[in-house]
Amino acid sequence: MLGSAVLATVSVGLTIPLLDAVMKFDHASNNKALVTTVDILKLLGISTDVNIVIFVLLVVVGAVSLMASGLALLCQYLTAALGDKLARRVKSSLFERFLYARYEDLSKRGRAAILHDINDVPGSISANINALGSLFIGIFNGVLLLGFMFYLSWWATLVVGLLTIVGLSASRRFIDRRSEECGRRCYGLQEIQARVQVDAIDGIKVVKAHCLEQKLIERLRSLLKEEAGALLQLVLLNSGPSFIHEAGAILVVMGLAGITFLVPTAGMKISTVVAFLLALRRLGSAISSINTVSVKLNRSRKGVEVMEEVLYLTPLEKHGQGSVPQVEEVKLAGVSFRYASRPEHWAIKNIDLTARKGTVTALVGPTGSGKSTIANLLIGFYEPTAGAILINDADLGGLSLPDWRKKIGYVSQDTFLFNGTLRENIALWDETISPAEVEWAARQAQLHDFVMTLAEGYETMVGDRGLRLSGGQCQRVAIARAILRRPEIVIFDEATSALDNLTEMAVYEAITTLREEAIVIVIAHRLSTIKEADQIAVLWRGRLIETGTHETLMNARGAYAKLYEGVDGEGVETLGGVDPG
Repeated sequence: MLGSAVLATVSVGLTIPLLDAVMKFDHASNNKALVTTVDILKLLGISTDVNIVIFVLLVVVGAVSLMASGLALLCQYLTAALGDKLARRVKSSLFERFLYARYEDLSKRGRAAILHDINDVPGSISANINALGSLFIGIFNGVLLLGFMFYLSWWATLVVGLLTIVGLSASRRFIDRRSEECGRRCYGLQEIQARVQVDAIDGIKVVKAHCLEQKLIERLRSLLKEEAGALLQLVLLNSGPSFIHEAGAILVVMGLAGITFLVPTAGMKISTVVAFLLALRRLGSAISSINTVSVKLNRSRKGVEVMEEVLYLTPLEKHGQGSVPQVEEVKLAGVSFRYASRPEHWAIKNIDLTARKGTVTALVGPTGSGKSTIANLLIGFYEPTAGAILINDADLGGLSLPDWRKKIGYVSQDTFLFNGTLRENIALWDETISPAEVEWAARQAQLHDFVMTLAEGYETMVGDRGLRLSGGQCQRVAIARAILRRPEIVIFDEATSALDNLTEMAVYEAITTLREEAIVIVIAHRLSTIKEADQIAVLWRGRLIETGTHETLMNARGAYAKLYEGVDGEGVETLGGVDPG
């Protein structure tokens, strides 16, 4: 960058001897560069005719300008390469950080905002690197050109410098503040646009069913129009000062020309005025580039802050380094938890529950009673607010969370399938799993017969989020995925709610066959399917109010009996004198 700036300044300076040679002024012999050129030609035995001298000077000016442009091109290439490298690193780092971030932080941020941050922030970082390259080039050019202009005419340079400082100081603070405000506004509007687009595509069934297409289109157009206003303000902030600098430069040059012709004793020749004009013109471009970069940097400040927030301030999942033994028992010891979004409300309170290998434990209760919260805590999505989850009497907080999760087979109530084949969704791209193992898991999940009706079998693409499959088929794929590796603990969070009764019973029969090798925890949607569970835990408003087998709980005529017989929640609350609050 510095070499390019030096050569560019030299090329401007060479215009003085060139013009002196063209004009054939008597005092041109006082030009050291011109005299040196003539002496070199004499030394080489070349004619010193004025045309030859002019031609040689033109060649030198062209060569210097070409070298300056070549170095500038090299700078742009290296800067772009650096920016691209940093953008790729930032994008990868953001993606990694989000994947390892706490589940609660991810759920609060939202999918659209995360995708926007991953895809847009790296681009702004790359643009910043390119802008910084332009900034340094502008600074180098500006300093060297000012030095050259000071050499030509110190008093004219002081006038230009004074006007430049006054103009910059008057506009800089306003431009920086306004460009930063516009940049933050654009960033927020783009994030909302991403949210509208993601929600519209994810919820396309709801959109079409409720005829929301036009409302969403109008919403997006409104956001785009609002963003356009901010972008146009940035254009004015970016280009407006260039116009002002250009106008100032023209006034200065006209003044210098007038002085040169009217007051020859001021000491400026025509060639000097022309060189000063070229230097001033390039100085204006350098100042304009500095202003442009400043606007870009202020505009993208929000993206840099997001990058800093995600990479350095977003907490990662906490887990210990202890190895996870073969799981024989999982125990919730006085576990309480409340979500950060509702700190005043206990999702679960003082839960004591033990599940042992070779048994099936069913969690039942009305919606919002804390069943899924327990499943989320067992998997490590959240940490208990109080109490502890013990694995063979070892606190889960001190164990390696990835090692623990490898021992879990989990099927959630909101089934998710990747946009890949059935085999990929069951095996999750694990090349060590054989086709026979995939088929075994599919049979256990009552899925194999359906797969055999497909032309491509297990190589059938399921579409985005399993769009080409029914809800029940998606659940069976998820169940096959969960039991494929014969996990030591299996958690089904209302995982059969989309299945018909016969298929659901068949799946639960397959689940019970896992009890000899694993701890099975089932969050039941239909209570008739968990009658054979070894232990049924009844939850109500975050409290564990009953435990026992189906027979003992039915005989007790308590909360479970009420739920099983279809009594509403109000009946459960006061049953048996239990105060769940």
